[in-house]
Amino acid sequence: MNYPNGKKFAFTIFDDTDDATVANTKPVYDLLADCGLRTTKSTWIFPSRGAYPGQSLADAGYRDWLLDLSASGFEIGLHNVGDGTFTREEIAHGLEIFRQTFGSYPKVHTNHVSNPDNIYWWSKRFEFPINLLYTLAYLVKRKTLPPAGGDDPAASCYWGDLCREHVTYVRNLTVNHINTLEADRRMPYHIRGKPMVKYWFSSSDGHDVEIFNDLIREENVDHLEATGGACIVYTHFADGFVRNGAVDSTFARRIAYLSSKNGWFVPAGTLLDHLATVNTGEDPGYLYRLRTNAKWCLDRVAKRARFGK
Repeated sequence: MNYPNGKKFAFTIFDDTDDATVANTKPVYDLLADCGLRTTKSTWIFPSRGAYPGQSLADAGYRDWLLDLSASGFEIGLHNVGDGTFTREEIAHGLEIFRQTFGSYPKVHTNHVSNPDNIYWWSKRFEFPINLLYTLAYLVKRKTLPPAGGDDPAASCYWGDLCREHVTYVRNLTVNHINTLEADRRMPYHIRGKPMVKYWFSSSDGHDVEIFNDLIREENVDHLEATGGACIVYTHFADGFVRNGAVDSTFARRIAYLSSKNGWFVPAGTLLDHLATVNTGEDPGYLYRLRTNAKWCLDRVAKRARFGK
């Protein structure tokens, strides 16, 4: 993979907005900006209606901070319009609020936990037979079938057509190692059986500060550089990265080491746009998708064994 301006590798972050406030995430973005990294910060449009707290565009101070981030080169992405249940009309209104606030619709979206309006989520994420195994496990655990999802035209929360029209990239799977592109070389790509998403992409798992810090150990960064890879870390900066107003020292040290390298540090949407100029974007086929699904399963088992999460 070739990168602009002779850069040797690419690195970016998609920050899931769960529990996020100005207080518990701004110090992280101050550090990233000082180190020359530009990444993607997701947001909710409306206040939480579910179990996850955190600010949204309804909070003037939070909104103003996101506008400052956007003006300084960070990308603002979508993590559903909020935590909880929202109707199609509310979702459509939320997308318009996003456009009016930031000047365009969100380029990158990720589904939020178990929101009913998630796009191709739960068993729909996976290929046969993994999708059947997932449905069975869901049924046993929750005594019910997964929700219809925002991709189902019969659902009150249907917004799949709006996703197709306004959003370019949607995240699906995660992997345990730093070179996301090595695990999913064809990304971003369309899947014929999931027409309401233009392009899917994978990410490297940096769920919380412990897992993120492990992912960007110096030897891993060196490997990413040596292989000319591309990393999109999926994380929650509200989950332990800032304590008592200070950024975790290990994270700060490892970000400083990463930033000292000749990397291309751009938002997720910019990196995916670049990958899209190299890859065809066409459906990579059932066997390829099944392999990535199987790798996700193995990585989840390994993560549970190592971190207990």
